[in-house]
Amino acid sequence: MSSRTLVTMVKGMVIAGMLVLASGCQMLQSMMPGGSEQMPQVREGTLAALPAIDTRAGNEGTADEASLTGGVSIETVMDSYKALLPLVDDPRKQVTIRHRLADLEFQRAERKMADAAVDELSGAIDAYQRLLSEHPDRDGNDQIYYQLARAWELRGATPQQLEALNTLVRRYPDSEYWIEAQFRRADLLFIDGRYPEAEQAFDQVTLASQARMADVSFLVNAHYMKGWSLFKQADYQQALFSYLEVLDLVMPAGQPVEDIDHRNRTLIEDLFRVVGLSLSYLDGAETLQALFRQTGGRPYEILVYDRYSELLLEREQYSDAIDVFEAYIEDHPTSPWAPRYHIRILETLELAGFARTIPERKAGFVSLYGIYSDYWRSAGPDAIGFIEQQLEQLLPELADRHYLLAGQATDGPQADSHYRKAANYYAEFAATFPDHPRTPERLFLLGETYLELEDWPAAIATFERVAYDYPADTLPERAPEAGYASVLAFREYASTWAAERGSERMAYQELQQLNRLRFANAFPGDPRAPGVYYLALQREFDQQNWEETVAMAARLVAWQPAPSAELTTEALLLSGHGLSELARYGEAEQAYRDALAVMGEDDERRGSVRENLAAAVYRQAEQLADAGKVEAAVSEFLRVGAEVPESMLRANAEYDAASLLITANLWDQAISVLNGFRSVFPNHELIDTVPAKLALAYRETGQWERAADELQRMVALASTPEERRENLLIAAELYDQAGNRGKAIGTWRTYANAHPEPADVYMEAANRLSGLYQAEGDSGKRDYWLRKQMETVDRNPEAADDRMRYLAASASATLARDALARYDSIRLTLPLNESMTAKTNALERAVTAYQKTAGYGLSSFATEAGYQIAHIYGRLGADLMDSERPTGLSELELAQYELLLEEQAYPFEDNAIDIHEQNIRRAREGIFDDWVRRSYEALKDLLPGRYRKKELTAGVVNELD
Repeated sequence: MSSRTLVTMVKGMVIAGMLVLASGCQMLQSMMPGGSEQMPQVREGTLAALPAIDTRAGNEGTADEASLTGGVSIETVMDSYKALLPLVDDPRKQVTIRHRLADLEFQRAERKMADAAVDELSGAIDAYQRLLSEHPDRDGNDQIYYQLARAWELRGATPQQLEALNTLVRRYPDSEYWIEAQFRRADLLFIDGRYPEAEQAFDQVTLASQARMADVSFLVNAHYMKGWSLFKQADYQQALFSYLEVLDLVMPAGQPVEDIDHRNRTLIEDLFRVVGLSLSYLDGAETLQALFRQTGGRPYEILVYDRYSELLLEREQYSDAIDVFEAYIEDHPTSPWAPRYHIRILETLELAGFARTIPERKAGFVSLYGIYSDYWRSAGPDAIGFIEQQLEQLLPELADRHYLLAGQATDGPQADSHYRKAANYYAEFAATFPDHPRTPERLFLLGETYLELEDWPAAIATFERVAYDYPADTLPERAPEAGYASVLAFREYASTWAAERGSERMAYQELQQLNRLRFANAFPGDPRAPGVYYLALQREFDQQNWEETVAMAARLVAWQPAPSAELTTEALLLSGHGLSELARYGEAEQAYRDALAVMGEDDERRGSVRENLAAAVYRQAEQLADAGKVEAAVSEFLRVGAEVPESMLRANAEYDAASLLITANLWDQAISVLNGFRSVFPNHELIDTVPAKLALAYRETGQWERAADELQRMVALASTPEERRENLLIAAELYDQAGNRGKAIGTWRTYANAHPEPADVYMEAANRLSGLYQAEGDSGKRDYWLRKQMETVDRNPEAADDRMRYLAASASATLARDALARYDSIRLTLPLNESMTAKTNALERAVTAYQKTAGYGLSSFATEAGYQIAHIYGRLGADLMDSERPTGLSELELAQYELLLEEQAYPFEDNAIDIHEQNIRRAREGIFDDWVRRSYEALKDLLPGRYRKKELTAGVVNELD
């Protein structure tokens, strides 16, 4: 056999031996002495089920393992080694082969026991013992002790197993099997109830494992079993530290239990249970809290708390479980588990039936973990997600509870306190879940809560959110209700603005206006929308926003579905008012007509609306008048009465129509309208102005007498003496002009008798009266007024102007002519002395009258007076010569009588000549009127020799004498 083949066979045997060794340890199980708690059963996959160390470490030939497992039997390998042994001369190699044969024998026996439960370990045990006996100091004996201990273990010979392990541990402290051997030794001590020794052995395993950086499973199981050893000794506190050592190893990153391999997961679950048992034997939550405060936080800390609390709950130790939750929350307020444990507390309280403190605990959860908490601001997504799940239920529950309690409260402050809490929870729900389908409903309840608190701004803002910040289909019924609730809240809020400054109150009112419009625009189909919109319309009207008023009113009238007749009427009225303010009077008129058509016949407002209608027509007339459209304006003014006969404006309209007609010189129409005005409105305040207008119209149309009649009315209406005097004067003139002599005389006489001043006007009146009486043939009254003229000037000649002197002179001349006429009418008859007396008396009167006339200093009348006086004297001489002769005179007597007459007549004739000559001298003053001319003619007859000469003409006249 070649050396290569030998090596291959040796390797195969080593591999087979390792396979046998790998299945060496059986599960340990025993009852804990002195207690009711049972040690966890050591099962495959637990820390107690440690794998055997691979004895092939450091040996060659591992490549043959495939051949052993691929069909080569252990017996064949053993036969090969047995055949090889006599061939080897090197004692050391012989020992090695014998060792391999022992291992293969152990492997075979182990398999036999596993397959058929037949103990054939004696061969392997004997082989191991002979090697130890023959070669006690040989290197590698530690491995033999290790295998020997396993063999005794398989046979169930615990003392022999323990002895082998004790020897290995004592003699080979540096052996690679030492840690496992010490662990199995400690395990046997534990099973044997030798807990202090077991604790010490497990502790040495932990120290060695850490020093040698051995397989972590030994370290984990050593700490675990050390903890159990301490537990069995009732040293629960120290046991806990060991358990933490285990957890530090198997859960270094705080990974979830489900992510740990099955073997360690089982160990961990058992560990959590024994930790819970330990804590229960101590001070429970207080001990657990102190434990981690002493050791420092651990990633798996929450699992310890969690499993312990579950244990307590299983035992129905509810208060203790709550203490555990609270302890964790106290030490880890920012942990993601803190809110979960708070909820566990609530669940535990409910489970235990401790309902009294649950509401307070729920409120505490909201306070500690809600959206306004410090926790929320730093929490991660998972924690936030959990909190949201809880808040989704807790916030409405707490809010509803306080709202209910507020309604049940017996006093105001208590009710307010509950309402405020309810409001806070409703508001927090909305802030936490802005997109939650229940948020609008909660906001609505929040708004109602604010109403109870009379917090109008908050109520308004909240109701507006419900109404306008969410899709219409979210709350199809609540949205309009919320919108209208905000309108009502604003109404209540408005009652508190009285003390606000003007600008602030105005700002609030503008916000209220926006609120009304928002509701009406958002919910036009709501039956309350037209009413709210009308309030907004009324506000615009009150603010004199006329354009907006008209536009809004038009929208309200056209609203669908149609609003009530009352609202429509109000809208039309406001539209009419607004249109009137905008000077759109035609549209305003139509708005008022539409309003009248809608409102009932018994509506008390009909009268005022008809008056507004009349005003709209009236204003249209004014606009046309301003535009110069007179006829159209007049028509509109008159239409006021036609449309609204009872209108207070009718009188003004017709009066204005007349005034406009007068302005346009449409006199006949003006007269008609004014007379109609006087007839219909005899007591109107403007009635006293009608006579003046009619007087003007009558004068312009030549109706002088009617004009004068109006002026007579004006006289009666005059408020001052001067006004009365002027009107009376004009009336007299108009009667004169009309040819109504009787009315003229009466009016002139009234004027003259009542108004001696101003004197010049009085003179005219007296002059006119004298003329009228002249026309009437009443010379006595004529002479009276002639003399009144003369007296006026005579009383104060310095104050008389030329016209007054003229009238006085004219009056005097008239009287003088009458005196002259009377003088001329007297014939000299027999007896001559009688007729001569009458004649001379008349002469004196006539001369005196003409002298009076001349005395006024007016040349025209002075020349007449000169001529007539000369005429009087000349006439007297002529009349003497033409007088009747006495009868019965002789011729001589008659001749003498004639001479006597001539002597009497001659002086009169001389006087006449002198006076005529004086009169003609006025020609030198440039006065050569008819009377001067007639004086020349008279002188031609009286002095023909002087005044009838033919004129001689020269070629040139250089001088005038």
